[in-house]
Amino acid sequence: MLSFHKILFPVDFSAATVAMVPHVAEVAQRFSGTVIVLNAFNLIHNYSIAALLEGSSDSEPVSVPYTDAMRELRTQRQKRLEEFCASHFSHIHHLARLEDGDPAMVIERVAERENTGLIMMPTKGFGRFRRLLLGSVTAKVLHDVGCPVMTGAHLSDSEFAPAAGYHSILCAVELNPEARAVLKAAGSLAQVYGAKLCLLHIERSRERGEAVSAQSITQAFKDASGSDMAVDTTVLHTGVAEGIRHVALESSADLVVVGRGRQTGLSRVRSHLYAILAESPCPVLSV
Repeated sequence: MLSFHKILFPVDFSAATVAMVPHVAEVAQRFSGTVIVLNAFNLIHNYSIAALLEGSSDSEPVSVPYTDAMRELRTQRQKRLEEFCASHFSHIHHLARLEDGDPAMVIERVAERENTGLIMMPTKGFGRFRRLLLGSVTAKVLHDVGCPVMTGAHLSDSEFAPAAGYHSILCAVELNPEARAVLKAAGSLAQVYGAKLCLLHIERSRERGEAVSAQSITQAFKDASGSDMAVDTTVLHTGVAEGIRHVALESSADLVVVGRGRQTGLSRVRSHLYAILAESPCPVLSV
């Protein structure tokens, strides 16, 4: 069973962050979790990086020599963070954390220190990070942090806000060493939410070996989850991102579960992860 008892929610107060709130609240309530609402204060970029390079542990907050004016700005940021929490999480157990440093480094540090079970964040960053479809902070978190990450490019679309949980989950999987963890995560979520579960495998070229059947994917799910729950299984010969989007729309999925290739290196799914996030019509949980 998944352990989402500590959910890290990095915020930058952008519209994309606010759009993520219903998803964070839903998961926190469903798993009786604590939401750690985190904001990185990084006005003096060179100082924060220098402090890290001079021997500060990644698990320790960065000490920055702020002027009185900077301390006042930090106090204002702390107040804004507390107001954000009061506005959006008054009914949920939460902690407000303001920490100094580069946003991606802060997220990684806090996730490790708090033994976070899940990070939830939008793909698009704030300010200069909007030049990329996938914000550079999110990209670094997906690359460096080991725990599951839920994100998505279309969270501002209100139709995807999970007012009553997730009803249809799509799990895109390869038969590789990480398949068991991905299938187990998808199965656990489907059981918790009472959701329909669809399994998808994007087939490689037949020249590279024996074709994978729908039956073998279904059996892998049963072995990984220990469950006999009914699943719909599809095998497609198409592009990874396009195939996932097609089946997600066809099955009315409101959550997609994929692996990040952490156990297998650069898997096909991981090599297409950014495209999957961009194309998916709903949030993506990468395990």
